[in-house]
Amino acid sequence: MEDFFRRLSSSLPRAVWAQYGITLLLVGLTALVRHALDPLLFKYPFLLFIPTIFVIALLFDRGSGYLAVALSGLFSAWFFMKPEGMLWVAEPGDRLAFLIYMALGFGIAGGAHALRRANERLRDYSDRLAAANEEKDLMLHEIHHRIRNDLQQICAQLTLAAHKAGAGAEQDIVSGTIERIGVLARVYVRLRRVEGVNIVSSKDFLESLVEDIQLGVVGVRPVAVIAEVDDADLDMSVAVAVGTIANELITNALKYAFPDGRAGRIELSFRKEETGCVLRVCDDGVGMLSERPQGTGLGGRIMRLLALQLRGSLDIEPRPERGLKATLRFPCCQAASSAGDGPAIC
Repeated sequence: MEDFFRRLSSSLPRAVWAQYGITLLLVGLTALVRHALDPLLFKYPFLLFIPTIFVIALLFDRGSGYLAVALSGLFSAWFFMKPEGMLWVAEPGDRLAFLIYMALGFGIAGGAHALRRANERLRDYSDRLAAANEEKDLMLHEIHHRIRNDLQQICAQLTLAAHKAGAGAEQDIVSGTIERIGVLARVYVRLRRVEGVNIVSSKDFLESLVEDIQLGVVGVRPVAVIAEVDDADLDMSVAVAVGTIANELITNALKYAFPDGRAGRIELSFRKEETGCVLRVCDDGVGMLSERPQGTGLGGRIMRLLALQLRGSLDIEPRPERGLKATLRFPCCQAASSAGDGPAIC
């Protein structure tokens, strides 16, 4: 409706003489309609002119509205009030009704003009607010771009440090840190704003995470990593936590589930269920056998802390056939901001 009035007002003439000409035309057409309906409206000489005055004052300005009131008063006195054909109202009651109508008409014209000006100010404020939001989004996009570049530089520096550290616990810690920073960088790549909230598509994010792991970590090993992800909008902090846990589970499976070049399969799924969101990572590796080596335990502690931050739970258990199944459950819709305002984002 607002767009309709904006297009209509922009298409109307701005010249005063044109506005007054259209006013005369509309009041004249209203008088013709009133004359045609005289058998039905003979007791109400002013009734049809009221909406015409309101529309004219709303579309043009107060002067056009006042002109419409004066013209409608002349038409009513000349054609529809006794004695007809004279600019004089004989009956005292009709004169009072005429004065009340004129006062009401001028009030309607002034009120419609004030409403029009208020709508214009509101529209101008809305346009300025939209421009400010667009500028803010551009600034945030630039900030995210710079942060992503900084994260990539940090990853490059940590990679060099890992190579210098050689084999051992130090290299595992540095490599794990690189992977976690990589998850954060992927979140920034796919970040977008909806109603002022930073969100990430779970499908694009997790599928790209699996694809990057398949290309960068698996390499030529005979291990397939498969992803089946429901599309949901995740708050940025939720996406970072879910992505970090998924990255830890998959990389742990690649490290420990398939020793000695064993072939296998890792399946990641993300589902929106009635009870909440469920992230599940399964492998068909060696399971919890003694031959499965263990790391430093830092990744496991990080995953459990992130699960607590999500107000969820993380369970790792053996599969009935072989391998392990890790399940993360957390409330699917969480507050988009700590202040409690904004839409609910999964």
